[in-house]
Amino acid sequence: MSHLFNAFHTREINVFFDESGKGDDRPNLLGSLSIPKKIYEQDDIQYMNYFLKKKIFKIHWKNYNGNEFAKENILNLIDIFIMYKEFIKLNVINYHYGFLKGQELFSKKDRDATIYSKFPERLIYGLIRGYGGDMRVSANIYIDKSTEYETLELDKTLISTLNSHSLYRGEKFYAKECYMFPKNSEIGLELTDVLLGLIRTIIRNPTVNDKTSKIEQAKVRLTIELLKNPEFKEILSNIKYYEWRGNKELSFIHFSDYISAFLVKQTW
Repeated sequence: MSHLFNAFHTREINVFFDESGKGDDRPNLLGSLSIPKKIYEQDDIQYMNYFLKKKIFKIHWKNYNGNEFAKENILNLIDIFIMYKEFIKLNVINYHYGFLKGQELFSKKDRDATIYSKFPERLIYGLIRGYGGDMRVSANIYIDKSTEYETLELDKTLISTLNSHSLYRGEKFYAKECYMFPKNSEIGLELTDVLLGLIRTIIRNPTVNDKTSKIEQAKVRLTIELLKNPEFKEILSNIKYYEWRGNKELSFIHFSDYISAFLVKQTW
């Protein structure tokens, strides 16, 4: 396929895949974020990437507890996301694990194969297809290193499945490589993690009172603070967000409705 790419303008894209919420810990979110390689190589992004790789700081929404240094890192990361908003795309699927769990004829291995092959492929396919007729897309994919992914050899199956789709459907993209990275070693994965964490907090919309954990309270406060930025609120309102409840097709949902419900409950 490489000789075909030489005849057209080729856009190189980095695609990052992550998840938030597993099993019965709903909502179960899978997300994929695309950033043009040229944008990802900009100094401000690579500056954060350098310090992340050097273990000078960590960014992980799950463990966020209001620590000021952690908060500053998240805010800086979101500022970069806003700065390059016109070049970055985010697709999210909220799948219902309870439906899969209720299919008693299928094993956990079968359920994992569905979650970690079918859904990621749909998410990433939606990000790298559909460009103009005189443009080709070459994509490198980055995923978190985990036992589930390694067992399913997700790095290999994603490339094979996506390229099969491209050939069969006459698309103009090529999935080049898929890399597995551990936590806090690639800033694009951490940005995806933070965005999914924020989305999950908005969907859960917890009741905050004296019995609410400090971690939960801190996440809600930071989510409210970020949503006060009209640019960020608009970006999050317009993400491509889908839900799956055991139907044949994904249901597209306007995420702005979730944001509105969250703000009404948390700020009024």
